[in-house]
Amino acid sequence: MSKGVGEAPGKILLIGEHSVVYGHPAIAMPVEGARARVEVDLARDGRIEIEAPDIAQRAVEGQPTPARLAPLQRLAGSVRELFGEPGVGLRVCVRSSIPVGRGMGSGAAVAVALVRAICAALDRKLADDQVEELAMEAEREFHGTPSGVDVAVTARRQAVYFVRGRTPQPIAAGESVFRFVIADTGIEAPTMAVVEEVRLARERDQARLDALFWELGSMASVAREIIRCGAPAEMGVCMSHAHAILKEVGVSSPELDALVHAALSAGALGAKLSGAGRGGVMIALVEDTAAEARVAAALRDAGAVGLFSAALSR
Repeated sequence: MSKGVGEAPGKILLIGEHSVVYGHPAIAMPVEGARARVEVDLARDGRIEIEAPDIAQRAVEGQPTPARLAPLQRLAGSVRELFGEPGVGLRVCVRSSIPVGRGMGSGAAVAVALVRAICAALDRKLADDQVEELAMEAEREFHGTPSGVDVAVTARRQAVYFVRGRTPQPIAAGESVFRFVIADTGIEAPTMAVVEEVRLARERDQARLDALFWELGSMASVAREIIRCGAPAEMGVCMSHAHAILKEVGVSSPELDALVHAALSAGALGAKLSGAGRGGVMIALVEDTAAEARVAAALRDAGAVGLFSAALSR
């Protein structure tokens, strides 16, 4: 029987956390150094089995399924049905270097990689937008009412300007290279729970929260032009201001604030939380490779449990 392999990168948000849920634009980019990889073997017994060694979990169709694997099991079934292969068994192995619950799109990346692996095993092809549509099935189970930005970035593997309900637009970078260091607080902050808390806060104080979301959305539009013009210093100002706004929204944490402070003190051009907040990761913009090493060392000293690099260029 055939084997298929699918891969997808993690992602980070540059600008637009939480405001993107309410229809404002956001900018996100892939993190190629953090990836999900899914291998699929076809079998004759008709069952879907999923192994996830990284989290020591296993799911077998027809038996009680761990909560983290249930959306993937259902997604695998949907892809199988789409191709008219309901009787084909799937042996799935999921591995990922993307930390779970940190706002780096781990669920989206695994879902995209799973769809692509099944396509490869069945020798079928899907366009990126079809992959996105299928992967969103699992994303909705993982996160409730996701914006779709995670799936868009991981499926397309390129930076995008994203507005919910519209086709993502690729970001055109200017001459400069935008270099980023991503630091993990080590604190899991499930997106669904934080988004729900922000929704309830908005119900209590809609005018204030909507004003903050409007400002974040406006900054995303400005940041797109800054990237196009190739102006890292200006991008750094945007990022740091966005962090201040997200603190007002109420989604930062002492750990995130400490890492942002450490990055700026070490010479980062800008720094902010990335993702839902209350934990997860932060991102710092650095001028060059020497600054990247200096900021990374400062973040480790400040308590970061993991570091990743990302770059945005022409």
